[in-house]
Order: sequence, then structure tokens, then C-alpha cells
Amino acid sequence: MKIKALFFATFFLFLGISSHAHNPLLIDSIHSGRVVLISSSLALTLGGSYYYLQNAWWNEKQIAFHFDDGSDKVYALNVDKAGHFLGGLQAADMFASSMLWAGMNEKKSLWYGSFFGSGLQLAIEVKDGYAPYWGFSKEDLIIGSAGAFLPIAQHYSSTLNAFNFKFSYWKRYNTYWDLEQQRGKTAYKYAWQDDYVNQTYWLSIDVHHFHKKFPDWLNIAIGFGLDETQYLNPNNTKVGGNNEWYIALDYDLPKLLKKYNSPVAKKVKHWLNYFHFPAPTIRITPKADFYPLFL
Repeated sequence: MKIKALFFATFFLFLGISSHAHNPLLIDSIHSGRVVLISSSLALTLGGSYYYLQNAWWNEKQIAFHFDDGSDKVYALNVDKAGHFLGGLQAADMFASSMLWAGMNEKKSLWYGSFFGSGLQLAIEVKDGYAPYWGFSKEDLIIGSAGAFLPIAQHYSSTLNAFNFKFSYWKRYNTYWDLEQQRGKTAYKYAWQDDYVNQTYWLSIDVHHFHKKFPDWLNIAIGFGLDETQYLNPNNTKVGGNNEWYIALDYDLPKLLKKYNSPVAKKVKHWLNYFHFPAPTIRITPKADFYPLFL
């Protein structure tokens, strides 16, 4: 299976990094012990993720490789595409951060992270290509890879650093579980990752970057989601629904909590900043509404 091939390719990539640990032309100052720790953690993470996806997404009998027939754009109205983008970004960030911690210089770490994040997206799409209800989605691969290469783009563009991508989740509707029950399936009670109706993805804009009078810790965010009006067609495929668009205040946690500046605090703030926290929000479509606090 191709995702297993990716796993072994990643493993041998780490071996290659370790073998060149003392070559200053390739690696700055690699710590072998840290490389071993990263390799072990990555192996466990990839193995656990593969086990989950194999049982949650790819548990039906495989069929011949095929491309997505267009249904991929319908069942979640492209909210899943936002998930692919953010997933590629976070995978690249995690891998690059690990390589930086292991001693690789920043630029090389970012490039390794971007290729790793894009490679994960490719592996997922290859597996989807053999699944009867999915298919290899070129759009998903492109969007996920774009997320993976965003850190590289931000490295070379200070303007792009004014834009961050975030995620929020709050269970307001049981649409996902109700539709799965209608399909004759029992969805896991806490399957938030497949519950697109209650997910919202955010583009957070650092207004202070463009207008210095605006507080540096307070951003404006544009949200994208899916409402609860989906239903099943005669083929048991999710159809209908409407995309939701929001505009909200957002918090830049590293700047808001700048007095907490230890190495651990910096890491915690960095990863928490991927989440959009409750804030005053206006829903623009499909029906205008105001929320004093929205998650």
C-alpha cells in the first residue's frame, strides 16, 4: 500500500539525515538522539493515523484505482478542502519544528516540512483512489499541498505572515450522526473530525500589520463552514446544505500572552494559535445573524 511506502520513505529519510549529521554542507548541527526520538514518535503517529483511517474511511472492500467523480465537491461543500489545507499546513509545521529542534537550520527545516506535508496528502489521495465511495481527488492534493508549502511562502514574504489559518469546533447539530444512522451505520460518538457541519475554518488577518493603530493581538477572521440542512439522496450520498460565511474577531495568542515567553510557553502558544477561540461573530450567509460569542 502506498501509504506504507510513504512511511518507510520517511523512515529512511530520517536515517539519511542521521548519516549526514556531521556534514556541515547538508545539515547544520544534528543531534542524533533527537532524530531517534523524532523517528520513533513519527512512526507511532503515522501508524496510529493509518490504523484509524483504515477503519474509519477505507474499511470497505477496495476496488480498482479511480479518480473522484465529482461527489467529493458535494458531500461537504468543500469544507473538507479547508481541512486538507489546514492538515497540510499543520503536518508541515510539525515536521519542520521537529527538524529545527533536531538541529537542522530553519530554511532546510521548512523545505523538509513542506515536502513531508505534501507527501502525506498524496498518500491519503492514493488510498482514496482505491476506496469505493471516494476517489483520487486532484483538487484535494493541490489544496493540501498548498497548505504544506505555505510556511515556505511565509518565510519569504512578511505580508503572508499577516495571514493565519485556524479551526474551531462546537457541536450544535446532530446532522452527521443522524445521516450515518439513516445509512445503517453507527458513527463514533466523538467523531468530530468527520462532522463537517459543526466545523468552521478561519482565515485570521493581522490588521496591525497593515494599520499600526489596531491592537497587535486582535485580528479579524473570515470563517467558512456548512449548515445543518444536508440530506441523503437515493444513492445514500450526502447532498444539499449551504455554505456558511462568517466574520469575527480573533486573538493572536503569542502576542496576547507575550509576557509568557519561556521556550515551553512559546510552543504552547504557537500550537494553540491554530484554534479560533470564542469571539463576537457575524454570520453573513446563508442567513445573517449575530453571535456575542461563537466557536
